[in-house]
Amino acid sequence: MAKQMTIIGYCLLLIFAAGCGSTPGSSRAQTMEVTVFVPADPRAYSDMITDEQDFQKAAAMPFVKKKVVVPYSKDFLTASADAAAREIGMTQMGPTKIVYLKIEHDTAYILLNIDRDGWAGVSFSRAYAHPFVEKTILQFKGIKRVVWNEAPGEGSMTSF
Repeated sequence: MAKQMTIIGYCLLLIFAAGCGSTPGSSRAQTMEVTVFVPADPRAYSDMITDEQDFQKAAAMPFVKKKVVVPYSKDFLTASADAAAREIGMTQMGPTKIVYLKIEHDTAYILLNIDRDGWAGVSFSRAYAHPFVEKTILQFKGIKRVVWNEAPGEGSMTSF
């Protein structure tokens, strides 16, 4: 009898768990669309970073808008910056993430996880990643400049 009750309990648990998944209607209400900037020619962009090692020329290459669906947030700028960071993909630090973002006047102060810890070749990852996030943030009215450091008075990042 106890064995039958256990089996029935497991069956009910499975039925309950299967019914708790999100449905297309409810997930749409919990998401939003943001625009991020990505290289128009990702391969040429990557080659400019890794082969030619001309970081400034790579950052000046054409970027295009890309629509991305993200979890809903009241902070549209941060959600957009996070989405741009996710577009970068994996590094030796794992997924690229925003670890610091503060807006003061017309300046965005920002750091990615790859800006905090170094490894051999981190400059290539930074050169690849920063333009994605910077161009995405600069699309917002009122943001005129991006500084890859903490805001004044909040400490300063150690140079590598």
